[in-house]
Amino acid sequence: MLDPYVDAWAKEAGMDTGTLSSIVGGNALGGLITVPFDMFLTTLGSKLASALLGGVGLLLGTYTFKGQGRLQIDTMQVGARLFTELLDPSPQQVKEIQKNVGDVIDGFVQGRWDKVAYAVFRNPREFAGMLPASAPEKKVAEKTGDQTRQEQPQPTAIVIRL
Repeated sequence: MLDPYVDAWAKEAGMDTGTLSSIVGGNALGGLITVPFDMFLTTLGSKLASALLGGVGLLLGTYTFKGQGRLQIDTMQVGARLFTELLDPSPQQVKEIQKNVGDVIDGFVQGRWDKVAYAVFRNPREFAGMLPASAPEKKVAEKTGDQTRQEQPQPTAIVIRL
């Protein structure tokens, strides 16, 4: 799929176009796969999911796609890219992983499965900062005779008046 785009580059490098295409495509696809991991999982969850999916990709390439040429190479390239995500944490990620592991241990000890889950999966409240917020509703001025009245915002909770 990438062959026409990397053909000139491969010729300049003195290598096979398919090989360079597998390298570039596998790394790009592996990077794209980690985007939802980073969005929906904590640092610990993202690293574990990347390692697990990368290991599966490497095993598929080794045993299932043996001798199938380009499919085997591409699968193993994506698997290797995902698997190595585990090996390159930044110092900030190391601190987050330590916190997440501590939360998992505390959750097991206390019997709080929600704490264990939130050590791997992001809390839904964390998505508020990631997703674009809708624009606030504009207050509409309503004229009644001589008076201008501002429309009151609707309450977000159920209000019971006694």
